[in-house]
Formats: sequence, C-alpha cells, structure tokens
Amino acid sequence: MPTPVSTDSAKRALLERLIDDAGLFPPAELPMRAALRHHARHGESAYWWVGGRFVVPAARLDELAAARIPADGPIGLSVILDAGTMGAKGDTVRADLHRIDRITALDGVTVSSLEARLPQLTFDAAAIQRIVTDIAERFPSAEVAFWYESDYNAGWTTPLESWLTVLANARAAAPANIALGAKVRCGGAAAGKTPSVADLAEFVVAAHAHDVPWKATAGLHHPVRGAHGVAGGAVPHGFLNLFVAGAALHAGLLDATRVPEVIAEEDPHAFVVDPAHVSWRDVRIEPEQIAAARERCVSFGSCSFAEPVNDLRELGILS
Repeated sequence: MPTPVSTDSAKRALLERLIDDAGLFPPAELPMRAALRHHARHGESAYWWVGGRFVVPAARLDELAAARIPADGPIGLSVILDAGTMGAKGDTVRADLHRIDRITALDGVTVSSLEARLPQLTFDAAAIQRIVTDIAERFPSAEVAFWYESDYNAGWTTPLESWLTVLANARAAAPANIALGAKVRCGGAAAGKTPSVADLAEFVVAAHAHDVPWKATAGLHHPVRGAHGVAGGAVPHGFLNLFVAGAALHAGLLDATRVPEVIAEEDPHAFVVDPAHVSWRDVRIEPEQIAAARERCVSFGSCSFAEPVNDLRELGILS
C-alpha cells in the first residue's frame, strides 16, 4: 500500500516516489554493489524525493546482504518473487518469504512491496489466495503490497477482465495490512512485448473500473511518448502519459474513451506539471486529486533514475 504523497504541490504529488530503482535489470543490469551505490546517490541528490524502492529478485537477497554497506543508509525494497514463475501445480512463495526474513533482520532494511508474474495456467483465484495466505503469515501486521503481473504478447495472454476480477475479489478479502494490485509491463526487447496504445489504455480503464491499484515497469524511460531516437520497433510509451491519464481518470476529469488520446500524446507541450496543477490539454488536475489518484497509480520501475530525471529537467518540470 502506497505511502500518501504531498497535497501541497501538484508537481510533488505526481512525481513523489514515482520511480522505483530497477538498476539490476536489463538493459542496465548493474552489478549489485554498483546498483546499491547508484541508489544511495539518488537518495543524496536534489531529486531524492522522486525515487522509490530498490527492486531486487528474491534469489539475489543474500547477494544484496553481502554487498550492502550500512553507511549507505536505510533501504526500502520491492522484492520480485522468483517463485512467481511457479510450475503447473502452483507452488507457494514460502521459499522467497524465508529469504525475506533473513534480509529484514538487517538494520535499516525494510520490505514493503512484493511482485510476481504467474504463468497463465496457474493463475486463478485459488493461486492468488495461496499467495495472500503465505504473505499474511510472513507479514501479520506490517503493511505490504503484492503486485501481480499478467503476461502480454501482442495482446493480453489472459483477458484483462479475468485477472483483474480475480485481483479485485482477492483484494476485498485480504487482511487490512495487505494491499493487492496489478503490474503492467510497458515495454520489452522482444517483438510484441510493448502494449499498443489501445491495450495500455484498456488496462488503465479496466484497473480503474475494478478499483485495482497498479504499478508499471519496463519501457518508461522518457516522460512523453515518442521515438526518442529508437530505430524500428514499437514507439516507447511515456510515463507522464500513463500517470496523467490514470490520475485524470481517477479524478473523474477524463472520460474512459479519451484515455487512449492521453496515452498516444507525443507533444511535450500538451502537458503542464507545476505546483498549482497538472494538466493535459484541456484537462486540469488539482493537487488533492493527484494525491488521491496516486493511491491507485502508484509507481514505475526504471533501470535508470538519471535518464527520466534528466528528461524532466530538460522539459523544465524539474529545475
């Protein structure tokens, strides 16, 4: 479950803790110690408030423990559950949770987010319930979010209505300290792994309709959709496009039929992000509305912190 963001500034509400640090993952694939150093530097920069959790696979938690220097300061983790690649019998995630027990015994290390992608054949209400039960045993009172990612291959492998309904029902039945949400992958090196404008918009609208919070990952290196010098392949999506669309929809300022327009926007000047408001063309969102929306449109993972921040600086959104 997300920590509330500021309501004093629309810019702050939109960007606060927006970028989870996925430096261990492609295309950066930094070594563990280098990734931890980068993360510590982000926390010391003028833009520390834009940074979120450090994303790490459960299988590398022991490596993180060995490489971490306490002088780097406290670190909040989002752990990718390797058991999320479960076999056809739907094995539980207990092995990963045992690894988490060991890492959270270290001073300054917290885990408040878990992420997993289940094979299509093992995704059903019973599988999600088993995961929630295991998480509840490991986190009896501490607040933790679990993000489920469905597969995408030139289309949703499992219909959105199907898996979002399962998540919505599990979310309603989960203990109060466990939040369930969806994770959407917005890019990928292989053909067919980047959702189309229509499919990404469909996800945003469907998640809103089912009251399912979401986070994003992959492909969102730039604020605004565009080629950005990438030759061939799918046009990269923009994270401003995605989160402004989600915030405006949540605030009731944007009809669902217009969400694809925001996702498809390639003109940076169509967006305004300042302390007074955030807007896309004729749609203006106030700070309190954005803060409320960020409870549902939570964050995105990026292998680079500097690239999106520098782009925001070039657009004059960050000084």
